[in-house]
This record gives sequence, C-alpha cells and structure tokens, in this order.
Amino acid sequence: MSDRAEWSYIGFLALLTATPALATDMYLSAIPTIARQWNSSESVISLSLVLWFVAFSIFLLVWGPISDRTGRKPVLITGLIVFVASSILCSVARNPVQLIGFRILQGIGAASPSTMVMAICRDRFEGAVRQKVLGFIGVVMPIVPMVAPAIGAGVMAVGSWRWIFGVQASLATVSLCLSFGYRETAELEAGGGVIDAFRRYGRLLANGRFVAANTTMGLAVGPLFGFIAFSPIVYQKIFSLSEIAFACLFGANALAATLGAGLCVRLAPRMSQYRLLTISFAGILLAGLGILAVGSIHPFAFAALMAAANMCIGLSRPLANHLVLEQVAHDIGAASSFLVFYQGMVGAVCMWFTCRPWPTPILAFGVLVVVLSTVILTVWPFLVNALRAGDEQASHG
Repeated sequence: MSDRAEWSYIGFLALLTATPALATDMYLSAIPTIARQWNSSESVISLSLVLWFVAFSIFLLVWGPISDRTGRKPVLITGLIVFVASSILCSVARNPVQLIGFRILQGIGAASPSTMVMAICRDRFEGAVRQKVLGFIGVVMPIVPMVAPAIGAGVMAVGSWRWIFGVQASLATVSLCLSFGYRETAELEAGGGVIDAFRRYGRLLANGRFVAANTTMGLAVGPLFGFIAFSPIVYQKIFSLSEIAFACLFGANALAATLGAGLCVRLAPRMSQYRLLTISFAGILLAGLGILAVGSIHPFAFAALMAAANMCIGLSRPLANHLVLEQVAHDIGAASSFLVFYQGMVGAVCMWFTCRPWPTPILAFGVLVVVLSTVILTVWPFLVNALRAGDEQASHG
C-alpha cells in the first residue's frame, strides 16, 4: 500500500471514530435549552447522554464477535444505517421520553463503527505500526470533540437544536457511503450462531493478563467521560458562561487531549510504554488534586487543570489500548469490543456520578479524578510485572 493510500486508510478510520464523538459532544450545549423547552430538568435530559453510553457500551459486545464471524463490513454498514435513521428520529422527538429512546437507538448504531475501528487496526496493522496508527488516530480524533460543541452552538444560533441531529445524520451518511468501498480485513472464523459468538467472551475472561490490563487502564478514561457530562453544569450553570464560551473552553480541553496524543506519537519510539503510562497516570492524579484545591475559584482554573488531566489521558490512551490488545491472539473483534465496552461503562458510571445534585459539584468531580487515578497507580506496579512476565514467556515460547 502506497503512503497516500495508507493515509487515506487512516483518514477513513479517523472518520469512523468521529461518529460517537459527534453524537455526544455536538448537543451538549443544547441540554439546558431542551430542558427549558420541554419544562423538564437538566438531569432528566442528561439521561439521553448517560443511557446513550449504556446502549453504546452493551452493543460493543454484540457487534465485535459478530464481526469475527461475518466480517467487519456488514457490521459497519448496519450500524451506520441505524445511526443515521435514529439521528433523524431524534430531530423530530416530541418529548424527553422519545428523545431518550431514539438516543438509545443512536448509541446502538454508534457502537458499530467505534469497535470496528479497533478491530480493523488489529487486522490490518502489526506491532509498532499499529501503535503508530492508533497514535495518529488519537491525534486527529480529539479535534472532533474540540469543534463539535462549537458546531452545535453555531447550529443553534441559526436554527433549532433539532438541526444538530440533522447534521449528525448527514455526516454519518458520508461515513456510510465510504464504508461500501471498504475491503474486508477480517479472517472469518467459523461459528455456530450468537451463542458461539458470546463464548468468545468466556475465552477472553479466562485471559488473566487481558482482564487485568483492561480493567486497570480502562479506569483512566473515567475523568474524561465524567467531564463530558459535567461540562455544561460547571461552565454554564456554576460559572454562568454563555454557550459560545462553553464551546471554547470545552474545545480547549479537547485540544489538550490532542496534544497528549501527539506527544504519544513522538515519545513512544524513544521511551518505554510502561514509563510513559506511569507518567500519564501520575499526571491525572496531580490534576485531580489541583481541582480539589483551586478548581472552584475560577472557570479558567478549572479549565487549565482539566486540560492537564486530558493531556495525560490523551497521552495514555493509544498506549493503553495497544497494550491491552497485545494480550490477545484470537477473537480480536470480541477483544476490541470488550475493551471499548468497559471504557464506555466506566464512562457511563462517571457521567451519572458527576450529574448528581452534589452540594459542591466541583469538589465531587475532583474526588472522582483522584480516586480513579489512585486506584490505577496502586495496581500499576503489579500489572507491569505480570505483563512483562507474559512478554518474556511468549518470547521464549
């Protein structure tokens, strides 16, 4: 494959990865407006975000093993069709119940391209090349949450919040059209139906190194997902910022994650992945302590500390995903699904936690960041020893 074709391939994967980010971040600034229009509470409308992630995470477990048996392409096309249709339904929802229901369908559809990106990377690329590709995707993809709230605010400035879902449907249609030209990369595995497909998860759960790596490092995304749900509360409700100001500060935090992923691409060839991950997790902890200390003083103080946390998360995520998938030799689709499923469920719980009516919401958010990073750093030395022992055993075998 030529360099131009290679970059086109990476661009296609990046576009697919953008689908979930568009579905979550573009309408964040509209949540208060939707609540007022329907005489509902923001906590109720926020369920359209939280339950989206629950549906998204659960169906990651469905699409992955099915793609191992039927191929990536049919799953990819089916999921994108569901996403486009449900986005159109969201745009015509008439009450919170309908919006939440259609958003659940949208989450089901969005799970398909999300997990297929990981599986296709595992199919198509190997070792350091896959790590580099994941790093480049990690650089490109935070641009979407960086600009998505601004796009949503811009759409609302000229029209209704309903148009936001129309824009989502249009952009996903582009991905759908490109998916018809995708050439299958999976080596299809014989299977005996859905039950056999889910037996793959039993084999994964018997892989101790995979479970340990996924469970521990997956916690690192908790602060990021919690921030997504918490951002309208902290910027618009607590600090009383406008929709445009919210979009700018949210975008700055997403830019920090992009810079972190860029550092990953540059530093990974020069430093041990274990050392880089240690630095990342320690940085998240320090940022959480800073939020506890001064995060409530000023919106810029909170934004700066959250940007530091997001930079560390952006640095760790490509390395962590690569390290988790390295523990698996077969059932790649199921493994990539379970990886993102776990991260999504961690994210959904953190979103629910941050949207609770805490007396001091910023303090509660800081506690969340500190607790998650402390758990990771406590387990991390034992996990590193286990993974290194596994690498040595595999090399001798």
